[in-house]
Amino acid sequence: MTTKKEGTLRERVQKALIQEAIVRPESALVISITLLLAVFAPQVGFLEFIPFWMWLLGGVLAEGALVYSSLSDPEFGRKVAAKELRREFRPDKLSDPKLQQRVNEALDYRSRIEKTIREQDDSLVREELSETAAQIDTWLEHIYSLAQRIDRYQQERNVLERDRDRTELRIKELEVLLASEENESIKSQIASTLESKERQLVTLKKLADTIQRAELQLESSHTLLATIYSQTMLVDAKDIDSGRSRRLRQDISDEVDELQDMLLAMDEVYTPQSLS
Repeated sequence: MTTKKEGTLRERVQKALIQEAIVRPESALVISITLLLAVFAPQVGFLEFIPFWMWLLGGVLAEGALVYSSLSDPEFGRKVAAKELRREFRPDKLSDPKLQQRVNEALDYRSRIEKTIREQDDSLVREELSETAAQIDTWLEHIYSLAQRIDRYQQERNVLERDRDRTELRIKELEVLLASEENESIKSQIASTLESKERQLVTLKKLADTIQRAELQLESSHTLLATIYSQTMLVDAKDIDSGRSRRLRQDISDEVDELQDMLLAMDEVYTPQSLS
């Protein structure tokens, strides 16, 4: 699972927005011009009547206006959200390009939902969408965790398939030995080894089946996220009154639960002890 960070994603995005608004090139330009005017303008003849503190005050007001415009710009919010998401979830760490694409698209949907929230004038709708977005943040954590597990399996697929083939062959050999062996002590040891190999084979097959289910679950979750993104674009006040938005959140909650169950199932079969 991804590491939990302080505050919700929206809180982290808001903090990042303020930081980005202050350090963006336009802000640096305003600050530089303000300092230059405050220092040198009073030395210019026709500007000497304007005290330096007036230039500083004007610069502060200009910087404040610039920061406010950044914070209220939905597209700027979307870009900052996208940057924060990719800092927290690292699609580039996945070796499979298809998994990278799925995670990147999931993060893009979330950043666009952030833009939709910031475009809302209705505070009730904005609050409702914010609650939906908070659920989607948990959903994204599960999607990324699932992608990580699938990616890990794919990197080890050849070794695991080799182990399965060897185990199947060895089981057949042990069954022949068990049927022909007359020494009870040796026969008991063969039976014990055979039982161990059979357990290993069951686990390896169960792992392969679980991974296949996980891949389908990830595809389904990705499709549902795309659908929910389109639905959030249409949410308005009457949808809140009708309960449509609550059903939307329930769909997300159900999907989060399914992903959590899948992650637990993968952890159950994908451990060094279970594969040995």
